[in-house]
Amino acid sequence: MPMRRPACFISTGSVLIDLPLHVTHIPAPGGAVTATSSGPTVGGGYTVVSAVARQGVPAGLAATLGTGPNSVLVREAMMRDGVELLVGELVGDVGTCTTLVDASGRRTFITTEGVENEPQIEDLELLDLLGGDWVYTTGYDLVHPSSRALLVPWLLSLPEGVGLAMDLGPVESEISDEDLEALLARATLLTGNHLEISGLSARLGSPAAMRAAAPQALIVRRTGVHGCVLWPVGSGPQEVPGFARAVVDTTGAGDTHTGVLVAGMMSGLDVLAAARRANAAAAEAVARVGPARSPRADEIDRLLAEEDGTAGPRDEAPVL
Repeated sequence: MPMRRPACFISTGSVLIDLPLHVTHIPAPGGAVTATSSGPTVGGGYTVVSAVARQGVPAGLAATLGTGPNSVLVREAMMRDGVELLVGELVGDVGTCTTLVDASGRRTFITTEGVENEPQIEDLELLDLLGGDWVYTTGYDLVHPSSRALLVPWLLSLPEGVGLAMDLGPVESEISDEDLEALLARATLLTGNHLEISGLSARLGSPAAMRAAAPQALIVRRTGVHGCVLWPVGSGPQEVPGFARAVVDTTGAGDTHTGVLVAGMMSGLDVLAAARRANAAAAEAVARVGPARSPRADEIDRLLAEEDGTAGPRDEAPVL
């Protein structure tokens, strides 16, 4: 009898090439500002699947790549992190996201589109999903006309036992009421920052209404340096404290948090322990220049040991 494969994290989040530009301030229309840059890096939906893979959990990308130079950069990153490409490629290339990061760490985005917005339903339907797998999706892909038409019905048809993690992001208000209601009812994890979860709660009418709309979901409100607030099914909200770090760049920190959180739960940790690891990973990520690259599992182990006072002097970890 063939052995069952390990559970896998599968991201449908569209992948872009990030072009981070650090500025002292965002210029007014018609103005100018001098920027510094650490160069292009793979971002968008890649950050979360990379974070999972860096915890030693099987991770695959079910987002469309192309044949151009941007997609080559994505494949190189996937090889380094151990992320498997699960779908076919299209002629063309993935787009870019130019990110203006001001002195406070706040981000302003300018995005160009490419083949990442053209998922192929035949590829998704060929995925061999098993109980214990997790599928991840973002609000950006749920509102884009070409990806939404395919992704929403496919996500709603996921087999029983397959987790659905959703980060609706700042575009939550653009998701139709019909789609939102159906997706929340299917969600296993709903995560967002403080403003995003507050906005969703207000849209639905109250925190209680949000809880009722997502009856199967662990609801996660990410609160930056304060950590996160978990709202598990069947109990009340519970705060998990964060870790103090100097904020350099918050790009991708939320995705890092989500990836490490899900990876922890897939590895058998209880939700509080998984959230503490996620808080540590996100704190470390924002202290590094450039879009977030999650610390690996052993780095997070050292961070937590230092916080708990059980570690000796730590060797300086490489910035990846």
